Amino acid sequence: MNFLSEADVGQHIVALCRSLSEGRETPIILDMSLTHCLAFDSMKLMQFFAGVEALYPGVALEDWFIEHSTDGRDTLGNAVSYLMQYLAPQAARG
Repeated sequence: MNFLSEADVGQHIVALCRSLSEGRETPIILDMSLTHCLAFDSMKLMQFFAGVEALYPGVALEDWFIEHSTDGRDTLGNAVSYLMQYLAPQAARG
C-alpha cells in the first residue's frame, strides 16, 4: 500500500462528496458537516459510508458518525483525521 497523506485522503473524501452532491453549485470543503452543511440524508450517508469503504477497505465511519453527528462535528476534516488513525498504521506495515 502506498503512503497516503492527509491531503490525499482529504481530496478523496471531498471528491466522493462532490459525486454524491450532483448539482451542488457551491464548493465542498473539509470544514463542512455532512448533515448540517451538506444536508446528507440517511440514503446519502449510506452512500458516503459505502464510498469510504470502497476507497479504504476495512475502515468504517459509522461509529465515528454516531459519536460526532449530534453536535455538528461530523465535518469532512474530522472524518479525514479519523481515517488517518487507521490508514497510517496500515501504511507503516506495508
